[in-house]
Amino acid sequence: MSNELLIAKLRTELRGIKPLLPEDLASTDHFRNDWNLDSLELVEFVARIEQQYNIMIPDEDLSVLISLQASAVYLQSKLAN
Repeated sequence: MSNELLIAKLRTELRGIKPLLPEDLASTDHFRNDWNLDSLELVEFVARIEQQYNIMIPDEDLSVLISLQASAVYLQSKLAN
């Protein structure tokens, strides 16, 4: 799956949690610093990713998922294994 397509899918999942985020949310924007997502929203985002891609993301990996770009890179590595 291309990085752009994966980012678009992740953006859709993120907007499912926080619909007021702009559709053109930059892939490098930081979830907490730029968009003020709280811990509960981030956990819900991770749960949606886990369900969508049938994977488990360990709690210690949550600190890596800081932006759409970082989440896409992480997810691509998980799906490749």
